[in-house]
This record gives sequence, C-alpha cells and structure tokens, in this order.
Amino acid sequence: MGMLKALRYPTILVGLFLLFISLGIAFTAMKSELVEKTLSGQLTPGTHLVGDSDIVIIVDANLTLFSEDANVSVSWRGKYYSFELKNETRIFKGLTDFPIITTDGNVKYELTVVGYSYPYSWLSPVGFVVMIAGSALSLLGFASYLQGEMEKVKRKKRKNTGGGEDVQGATWRKGGL
Repeated sequence: MGMLKALRYPTILVGLFLLFISLGIAFTAMKSELVEKTLSGQLTPGTHLVGDSDIVIIVDANLTLFSEDANVSVSWRGKYYSFELKNETRIFKGLTDFPIITTDGNVKYELTVVGYSYPYSWLSPVGFVVMIAGSALSLLGFASYLQGEMEKVKRKKRKNTGGGEDVQGATWRKGGL
C-alpha cells in the first residue's frame, strides 16, 4: 500500500516519467540505417582523408583513382599501397575504412561507400539530460515523501501519548487508593 502511495506522489511520478522518456530517446538514438553514398572530386598535392561524416561503420567501399601524372599512396586499416599513375585508372575494392590518400599531383577520385549511419545520434545528449533530471526528481520526491510519512508517524505518536490514560499505570490515578 505504501509503495502505491509513493508512486502516486507527484514528484516521484514525474521523475519516473522522465526516466522512461529518456529510455525511449536512447533507443531512438541507437537506430541505424544502411546508407550508400558516392563521393567524388579532385585531390590536389598533399595528404587527404576521403570520407563522409554521416557514415560511421563501413560495410563495403570501392575507390577509383585517375591521374595524368602523379605518385599516389593509399592507406586504410593497416594496408598501404604506393604507385604511379600516368593516364591510367586504379581501382581498389573491399575497403573497410575511409582511405588516406597522399599525392604529388592532381588526382580525380570516386569513392562508393555502403555503411551504417546513425541519423538520430544527436538525441543522445538530450536523453542524458532528461535522464539526469528524472533521476534528480525521483530522488528528491522520494526524500520528500519519506519526510511527509515521518511527520504523519510523529503526529500519530503525539496524539496517542499526549494525554489520556496514565502510561505508567499508577494505581492512585485509577482510584485504587
């Protein structure tokens, strides 16, 4: 009976409601989507990371490079390739990470990526703040509820011992003398 009364206490109820809302937000933020993107452009001399900020985990990727005259180095996940391109195209299949390309000339590239994206990940901080607020409200509500219950017990004790019959049971008060 006391537990149901505590759950109906407004501050505790709102706190638990916020905790359930934050749980829903967390599950929504974890939703992933399989995305396919094609990135293309021209690289100037230097080192470049070819990638996309939306894709978090790569399932498969293919890289195509073309140059009229350039020395090129391509690396990803511990694999390293260095070669010279003279009016030719080089294709890399099965990439597992976004490539880092170093070149001394102009290189045209096309990267086709299939990977997982988390479009609702921006909700994570919101869910965290809602969780903290819900926890704080629940704890404060619980403390307030306990304080109220303690006051009720004290009032009940005062009412029972504040007069009425003799606690020690003295016989002279009962007319025994």
